[in-house]
Amino acid sequence: MHLLYSTRDEVFNKISLLPVGSIEQHGPHLPMGTDAIIAEEIAKRVESEFKDDVLLFPTIYYSCSIEHSGLPYVGVSYITFYNYLVEVIKKALELSKAVIIVNAHGGNQAILEVIKREINLNRDGKKESYNNKKVYVFYPDYNFFQCEDLHAGTVESSAIKYLYPSFVKESKVGKDFSVKEGVFDTITTAEANSQGIINIGEFKIDINIGELFIRHNVNKLKELVLKILKENK
Repeated sequence: MHLLYSTRDEVFNKISLLPVGSIEQHGPHLPMGTDAIIAEEIAKRVESEFKDDVLLFPTIYYSCSIEHSGLPYVGVSYITFYNYLVEVIKKALELSKAVIIVNAHGGNQAILEVIKREINLNRDGKKESYNNKKVYVFYPDYNFFQCEDLHAGTVESSAIKYLYPSFVKESKVGKDFSVKEGVFDTITTAEANSQGIINIGEFKIDINIGELFIRHNVNKLKELVLKILKENK
């Protein structure tokens, strides 16, 4: 069930899926919304198999992308993202059995872990309307193919090629795939690679890899949904 299209009486007592992505450069060849497209697709496929048990929230597009300073992105600070998402999740928990954040942007992981711990653990002496309900964070598994795709590399490129072939501008990909030490820690993607691609190992765009990645992560998310449903019987 989609939250946007549901009436007020239909939205209660389900597992809420909240896709979170980003609007940021993904090399010269991928769309700015790559992370959001991937998170949304995985969540949509799971919702389609659990229509009576899952409530699909609209995707959150604007998140934390400061690691792409020097290249195009539209995002917010960690403080803004934290405050906004905590409020959204607390209200979502009032409706739901649980909330699963489906996050496909690596730049959000650190703050999402803080948000998860704040909501799940910091309840001493509080009478919140969401007590005993939990928030989970689902991160897609990118350990496919003989590479480490940290940004706009083999796996993301192959996933978008599988989902929306016309969105991938393969002719724009250059030959520089070197990555300087310290990326995402002490230097930005622009400083680490001339293309803004962070891929360790062989770079290739393969629809089969993309399909395997999407299907694998849909199955992983389904397992989490089933686990929560079992615990809430």
